[in-house]
Amino acid sequence: MHLPFEILVVIGIVGFYIYDSAYLYFYNEFNLTKGLFKHFNAQPSSKKLNFLHRYLVLPNLFLPHHLTFKCTWNVKKLELLMHVDDIHFINTISKILKPLQFVNILLFMLTLFCLPVIFWFQGGYTLLAITIILIYLLNIMTLITISIQRKVLKLSWSKLFQFLLDVLLCPPFALNILRKISLNYKVQTDGLLIVESMLNPEDYQTFLDNILKEIHVLKMASSEKDLVLLEFKEQQIHAFKHIESNRKE
Repeated sequence: MHLPFEILVVIGIVGFYIYDSAYLYFYNEFNLTKGLFKHFNAQPSSKKLNFLHRYLVLPNLFLPHHLTFKCTWNVKKLELLMHVDDIHFINTISKILKPLQFVNILLFMLTLFCLPVIFWFQGGYTLLAITIILIYLLNIMTLITISIQRKVLKLSWSKLFQFLLDVLLCPPFALNILRKISLNYKVQTDGLLIVESMLNPEDYQTFLDNILKEIHVLKMASSEKDLVLLEFKEQQIHAFKHIESNRKE
């Protein structure tokens, strides 16, 4: 049984996008995300699928315009360090890339909705050509803007070349370009401190509760040495929650 060419194209477009969106994270890694507004969001990654001590993370596939910063809450280092440059960079990159977030939303609609619909219902070569040209023009415009801001965004020329290949050879990969730019930055600040600075108090408390649940699960499958570190981290998080509660009062 052979599937029609149109269906294969649609499956390919969506499949490539999903494949490019997936990442493998360690148990203590999570994403700090930011959409079009000032509000940041953070939540521990899913622990359902484990591959070689890493967990499959699939961000919201309908929100590729969200900037994504990978953070880590450290177990082995007892002292939590704050790097002011991290907060400054996250705020800077958010301002620089905000116009491109609107462009990315349009690209998402064109690439994953309009293009598959045109193929599926055989909308005609003219409409197909216009859609493809528009996708490439918007992607090239995005790439030019990123190239101009390369140093501020801390992007190497090899990374830009990778983005160029995505734009020219696989537009579904280019949908994740804003995620890739923000993920390219290595956040040095401990995750517990960075989210305290970025989240509102209610979301911060929820985040800490989720981390405590993860630690409880980890403790049941840890060695004696790791168990001591996890228990200390657990006490540390409870202290954070207590401080935050006192602030509210």
